Amino acid sequence: MNEEAVCSATTYKKCEFEVIAVAYQRFGELKVFVQSWINQTEANWKLHVMQDGESEEFIKIMEEFRTSHPEQISFQCTDVRFNDHGHSLREIGLKNATGDYVLLTNADNYYIPETVKFLNVEIDKSNGDTPDVLIFDMIHSHENAGKQKKPSYSYFQVFFQRKYIDMGAAIVSTELAQKAGFVDKSYAADASYFEAISKVKKQSGKKLSVVKVPRVLLVHN
Repeated sequence: MNEEAVCSATTYKKCEFEVIAVAYQRFGELKVFVQSWINQTEANWKLHVMQDGESEEFIKIMEEFRTSHPEQISFQCTDVRFNDHGHSLREIGLKNATGDYVLLTNADNYYIPETVKFLNVEIDKSNGDTPDVLIFDMIHSHENAGKQKKPSYSYFQVFFQRKYIDMGAAIVSTELAQKAGFVDKSYAADASYFEAISKVKKQSGKKLSVVKVPRVLLVHN
């Protein structure tokens, strides 16, 4: 990442958030997900949606979104279906990411309309010393998610540690995320991804900078 691309307190609009979303069927949820990004109140984002395997319906839906937002929305279908929780698609998407920060998520989730605004605000507070990771709370669809014994669709307080975070509840410096890679293909790959990020930063001799956005930005489905 060059110096011109680095976010600062006075030029945070140049800080681009790249969303890599994986999809398989669930076309109604896909439409809601993409629309949640179109609804953002600030425009420094781009979205790439990846379908696990070929799908004419997926292409039809995404073509319409891309036509209306050609500079921000792109998509692809993989030639084969990996059927590994979308992890192989995340690995591919992460390798090709070009934004300043990257968000890996599922295309059946929902982000509130001011997600990008609140991320901008927190980065703005950093006064040029941009965080490595920004995390935020969510509403989680799973019953007893992580170590929080709660019914489904309850408030989930996020921390940067295993069983207390979901992949879709954090944006990471793209440079750092790409160095960590997305190797684990198991069900718990979220935690492995974040632990790899911590390891890479530690190996550089610097402390990982994690900032918590004090809001619920994600509804996990």
